[in-house]
Amino acid sequence: MAPEQRDAAALAALTAALLAQGRPLDLVSLALLVLGLATLLLAVVDPGTQALLAISLAAALAQHYHAFRCALDQAVFSHWATGWSGQPVADPQADLDAFDQALSAVGQRTTEGPPRPLPERVRGALRLLRRQTLALGVQFAAIVAAILWRLIGAA
Repeated sequence: MAPEQRDAAALAALTAALLAQGRPLDLVSLALLVLGLATLLLAVVDPGTQALLAISLAAALAQHYHAFRCALDQAVFSHWATGWSGQPVADPQADLDAFDQALSAVGQRTTEGPPRPLPERVRGALRLLRRQTLALGVQFAAIVAAILWRLIGAA
């Protein structure tokens, strides 16, 4: 196996492993979403608490979108890592080109031009994971703020 192929396989495997960390974040977000929805639907809350819970719900939607994208990218990077490490001679750039053509064929690639190199794709995928984490942070902060608002308002 060529060193470039080994490096590409290792980078793809590491990226897939990092993106897999988005699943537990999604589960935490789901639990917070249930808490927020239950509070909105079952409790009598003041407008300030409602606004904070609405922010939490909007952040949950953003988080879930990014979790979906991270899961998709995790599967793609895992596929590349397995394919590139399991073949004695593989051409990662040809696989990236074929992937871009497949994205264009299904209408998911909006920009034409040269295919992006693997490191650029990795940066984009990890940016999705950071955004997912940020959305979860906003969701959590809004839930905590709603609880505090409720406690301070009740006092």
